[in-house]
Amino acid sequence: MTNDLSMYFTNPTFIALMLLSLYSVTVMINQAYYLFSNREQMPELLRLLEAGKEGYRDLVSFLQAKDTPHRRLIKAGLKHIAQPVEALSALLTEETKGLRWEAEHRLAALGTIANIAPFIGLFGTVIGVIRAFEAISIKASAGPSVVAGGIAEALISTAAGLFVAVPAVIAYNYFLKRSRRLGLELERISTMIAIQGGK
Repeated sequence: MTNDLSMYFTNPTFIALMLLSLYSVTVMINQAYYLFSNREQMPELLRLLEAGKEGYRDLVSFLQAKDTPHRRLIKAGLKHIAQPVEALSALLTEETKGLRWEAEHRLAALGTIANIAPFIGLFGTVIGVIRAFEAISIKASAGPSVVAGGIAEALISTAAGLFVAVPAVIAYNYFLKRSRRLGLELERISTMIAIQGGK
């Protein structure tokens, strides 16, 4: 039994999948922390931003209480609020792009892992089948015990690839949805600041 387990832990396919799995979990934790620590109560934020027409004192104190992409965007807008509306809109657009990249750039690695993990598992499957056929060619009799090791490696490789890929796909879709929601919130804030600056 120990020898069977050591075969899997020294197999390059399983080592690659284990490393991808660890990295995938690290990205998930990092992205979850980023999104949940940067949540905002949009109604309250928009109310304060709308009230800024009469003065930004309450909004400024609100912005200093926490550092989130929403508040960084508003700070950048307030800093250049006196500029012409075209220049202000261009600045806010660039700032929004940067904040959206900050929210989404981790997802590229997660999407890549979700796509390649099944193929790495499939590669292990092919290797396992090849070993099963080699065992048949070496021994005259081709009973179940001869091919069992290779077939088991092939099936476990497939399962391992799916074990890594499925959580990565689920996490990727969830975080992508949350990141796009964040992007829409930033665009709404950018539009409100541009309108107020234009006045």
